[in-house]
Amino acid sequence: MTGTLRRPAVAGSFYPADTASLERLVDECLREDPGSLPRPSDLPGEPMGVLVPHAGLVYSGGTAARGWAALAAASPATVVVMGTCHTAPWLDGIAASPDAGWSIPGGDLAQDAALRDALVALGPPFLSDARAHATEHAIEVQLPFLRRLLPATRFVPLTVGCTPDAAVIGGDMAGRLVAERRAAGERVVVAISTDLAHYPPRPIAEAVTAEHLPGLQSLDITQVHEVERHLRTAGPIGVDCGLCGLEATLAGLAALRAMGATKGALLARATSADRPGSSFTRTVGYAALAFA
Repeated sequence: MTGTLRRPAVAGSFYPADTASLERLVDECLREDPGSLPRPSDLPGEPMGVLVPHAGLVYSGGTAARGWAALAAASPATVVVMGTCHTAPWLDGIAASPDAGWSIPGGDLAQDAALRDALVALGPPFLSDARAHATEHAIEVQLPFLRRLLPATRFVPLTVGCTPDAAVIGGDMAGRLVAERRAAGERVVVAISTDLAHYPPRPIAEAVTAEHLPGLQSLDITQVHEVERHLRTAGPIGVDCGLCGLEATLAGLAALRAMGATKGALLARATSADRPGSSFTRTVGYAALAFA
C-alpha cells in the first residue's frame, strides 16, 4: 500500500489501543449471540449488505459481529461503508477519504481507490474530504471486524453528512455504480453504520428498535424517514433519535435497492443496558441486519 494513512482516532476509547487486547475483544464479540436470533436463511440470496452499530465495542461489538459474520459469508472484494457524521458539522455531502488506507492497532486496511475515485467522479453529493473522517468513529469501529473476518478485502469509507433527500439521491447513485460493477463480476457490498435509539430507558429503546424494523426490513425509505421524523418530534420522552445515522441509513438503503436488494433479515438486537453494570435508564439501541 502506498500513500497516506488515516491514523486511528478512537483507539483507547471505543476499542483497545493495543493489538492483543483488541484481538481478544474481537474474539469475545464473535462468540457472543445477542438476541439469540436465527441466521438469515430466509433471504432471497447471499447478503449484498448489512446494517451494524458503531458504539464502543464492549457495548455494541457482539451485535456488530453478527452483521460482519453474515457479510463475510458473501466473500466480498470491497465493502462500501456508509457511516454517520458525528464530528463534521460543516459537511454538506457524502465524503470519501483521500487516504490510501486506514490504520488500526495491529495493521492497516487498504482502500479500493478505483471505486472511491469513481464515486467522487459522480459529483455532488460526493466529494473527497479528509477532515470529515479525521475524528469520526462510525466507520473506524467497524474495521477490527473487517480485518479479522475479511483480511484481503478493501473498503471505501463514506461519511454521510447531508440532508435526507440528498442522502437518498447519493445512495441511489452509488448503488447504480456498484450494481454495474457487480454485473461485471466485481464482488462489492455495502455496510451501513448506525446506532438506534438515544437515550431512553431500556424498554423504550427496545420499542424504538421494534418500530423501525418493518421499514428497515422492507428497505422502505419513506417509512424509515417518517418513523424517524415522528420519533424525533413526538416520540417517547427521552428519545433524542431512533437512528443516529438517519442519513447514512437512507443512503445505504437507497444503494441496496439500486443494487437489487429487496429484503432485510434481523440478525441481532441489543441495548447498552445488556452490558452488566450499565444504566437501564439512559440507553442506546443496537441492531444488525443483512440485506439481499
